[in-house]
Amino acid sequence: MRSPAFRKYWVGAFLSFVGSWIQNVAQSWLVYDLTRSEFLLGVVGFVQGLPMLFLAPIGGALSDRWNRRQILLITQSLFALSALLLALLTYTGAIRYEYILALVLLNGLVLAIDLPTRQSLVAHLVPREDLANGIALNAAAFHTARILGPAVGGLLLEWVGPAPCFLINGLSFSAILLALLTIRVQSASDGRAQVGILQSLREGVDFVRARRGLLMLWVNVLILSMFGLSYLVLMPVFAEEVLKIGKTGLGQMYAFAGIGSLAGLLLTARLSGEVPRGWLVIVAANGFAWSVIGFALVQNPWVAKGLLALAGMFGVMQLVSTNTALQTAAPDYLRGRVVSLHTWAINAPAPFASLLIGKLAQQFGAPVAVAACTSVCVVFALTLAFMQDVRRIA
Repeated sequence: MRSPAFRKYWVGAFLSFVGSWIQNVAQSWLVYDLTRSEFLLGVVGFVQGLPMLFLAPIGGALSDRWNRRQILLITQSLFALSALLLALLTYTGAIRYEYILALVLLNGLVLAIDLPTRQSLVAHLVPREDLANGIALNAAAFHTARILGPAVGGLLLEWVGPAPCFLINGLSFSAILLALLTIRVQSASDGRAQVGILQSLREGVDFVRARRGLLMLWVNVLILSMFGLSYLVLMPVFAEEVLKIGKTGLGQMYAFAGIGSLAGLLLTARLSGEVPRGWLVIVAANGFAWSVIGFALVQNPWVAKGLLALAGMFGVMQLVSTNTALQTAAPDYLRGRVVSLHTWAINAPAPFASLLIGKLAQQFGAPVAVAACTSVCVVFALTLAFMQDVRRIA
């Protein structure tokens, strides 16, 4: 936080993240309220994540070629316009499921470029020796907002409905846009001759593939996204039909998950340099899997919220530790592409995970669907513990 540029960016990002989480709660409830279908709720996640499958690595390559600040000014403006349009459609009563899908697709296209650019920007805002903590604090902005945003979103949803939630999100992007306008970021090419996009992408893939420990951490993120994090798609179903706690309860569930995520960030930062990142991922992967299975099977709302907090904590420990390991290992001219592989692993499986969990929930119920998917994470988490290359990652 001693870096003025990072401090401005962090505050702006935090405020926009709060708005985004407010919208996430309202949008998921609105979709389920319009359709009453677990499967169609999953389709929204499929459509939003689909662009990541094809475009996230390209987004990372673009962030290594162009000025990252200028890219973010464009992407954040598009997010704001999308949220304001959704608010307008909802206010006027013209909102339809198909319109939400169209806006979600737009957001997914923009996010494929925005996310790797935003994550790799941190290296330009802090000194090299502060990079690991800068990455953790950047994630902290997201996950602290994940505590506040859903809690506020749940209350607003109960009091005034979804439209004001979308409007607040649209306005919240002004914070990060103002921050980006006041900082300067140099381009990331380091004066190297630029190669074609395909060759550029191959360089990032070859860098990770040549380091077996990093590769296995990357595969773990892929498994986590495909089979572990998909329970988030069904949160409205658990709130209304399984735990019977309604809209306010849905916001509380997101908030508890966010509290756990923040705890995971603080714990990861505290253990940085003391516990190897490989071991942090191994412990967190096992803790996450069993916490989510427990959440799927309990009936008591408070026990479920506690298990969500644990799942949030262990999930973030995996993601932040892997992200930090990749970014600290990568040279600056490759960082955008390496980060984009991490982004791809988180987001590319999401479309298929959403469809899978939605279909399973429709056939067998939400608890069985979540428990069945998360059992895959249990198997891989146990496998990681026996991989020496993973245990050696500092």
